[in-house]
Amino acid sequence: MATTAATRVRASERDDIENALKRRVSGEVRFDPFSRVLYSTDASIYQMEPVGVVIPRNVEDVLAVIEVANETGVPVLPRAGGTSLAGQTVNHAIVTDFSKYLNQIIEVNKEEQWARVQPGIVLDDLNRQLLPYGLMYAPDPTTSSRACVGGGVGNNTCGAHSVIYGKTLDHIKELDVVLSDGTQTHFQPLEARELEAKLSGAGLESDIYRGVRRLAQENAAEIEARYPNIMRRVSGYKLDEFLTDSPF
Repeated sequence: MATTAATRVRASERDDIENALKRRVSGEVRFDPFSRVLYSTDASIYQMEPVGVVIPRNVEDVLAVIEVANETGVPVLPRAGGTSLAGQTVNHAIVTDFSKYLNQIIEVNKEEQWARVQPGIVLDDLNRQLLPYGLMYAPDPTTSSRACVGGGVGNNTCGAHSVIYGKTLDHIKELDVVLSDGTQTHFQPLEARELEAKLSGAGLESDIYRGVRRLAQENAAEIEARYPNIMRRVSGYKLDEFLTDSPF
């Protein structure tokens, strides 16, 4: 039988992970059997029991989860609305649910037509609160009454009107991100000088910039020959966006 994170984690090890998280996390730490079963499914046909569940209240909680995961060798899986149809939010991991507490609008700029939000805000709730400003977040999947912005970023959510109004990637201006080593970084469009600084830097963030650029450049001919030229494409990796430096 193939081993997984869940089958490798013995009861005593699970207890150690749970206790380490409870010492560092101000949000909810749920390792009981009921919670693990509850979070073992999403809207897909798949079922995978997590090692445990954390419901963070703030960024510090997220950093604590990453820290404990790196110490114990257990994966981390972010989750929001759980509306995924291909099992994206179930795994043998520490499932981190952003939908309960990290679900607020932080700032709205009506003049520049943007909003800064937390990843757990539901799409319909976001648009309901944007309505008085005359603004709308365009991606409109059929699950918009449950789906969250953070999951949409992960999936590049589109919806019935995306051919006209665009996909998620067409509406994200900047992202505050916690990387797998606990590094906090900010992704936004870069000028040429800023990009060169990222490419020549040290650490995981710079590794990501170099890795994506290398993949695109080494496979440029295949990408140009085989990537389909269609109006709405959300499957696979959009390496064709990185054939030039302009997406950075």
